[in-house]
Amino acid sequence: MNSDTFVHAWANAYNDQDFHRFGELYTDDTTYECGPFGLAFTGRDAFVRHLREYAGAVPDRKFTIRRIIADGDAIAVEYGFAGTSSGAHPGLPPAGEPVTAGFCSVLRLRGDRIASQTDYLGGQ
Repeated sequence: MNSDTFVHAWANAYNDQDFHRFGELYTDDTTYECGPFGLAFTGRDAFVRHLREYAGAVPDRKFTIRRIIADGDAIAVEYGFAGTSSGAHPGLPPAGEPVTAGFCSVLRLRGDRIASQTDYLGGQ
């Protein structure tokens, strides 16, 4: 699978809130880190569990891919994140308010799965 096809499958699984399909894109021992939010997980199950919990905070969240850059076993994905706060997370705006952010995720592949993901928060 080429990098564009892989990234679109990744974003579509996330946008569809298909946690099983999304999780299948990761190795069992995957690592995840998002320094700006102080998040770090080891293992697919821990990462997917976090995503399930966060789904309640921004239930209509979506990725919009802006750019994909691939080099060897690494793919950098620049994308927008947008949704509406449910008010369930203290670090987010009040219920009904928009939640938007720009991200860059660096995905390191092992075979045809993500072995690590590091997220960087950016501007709009």
